[in-house]
Amino acid sequence: MSLIVALTHELYQEDVARARATKPEDKLLEGPRLFERACRLMADGIRHQYPDLDEPGVRALLAARLVRLRAIERR
Repeated sequence: MSLIVALTHELYQEDVARARATKPEDKLLEGPRLFERACRLMADGIRHQYPDLDEPGVRALLAARLVRLRAIERR
């Protein structure tokens, strides 16, 4: 087994152990946290793509992209 494969496996095992040790109420909160993080990253990408866009414009474009993603997921 290569070193990279071994390290990947070890990291995966650590993630599994951490997930199993997480309290159910913390697991429930993780979804909104991940969504908020994804939205921040998407907004950062929009700012990078359109550096002259103001914050209301960034939020509007982010909302439009989320609507488009929801439509794609429902297909």
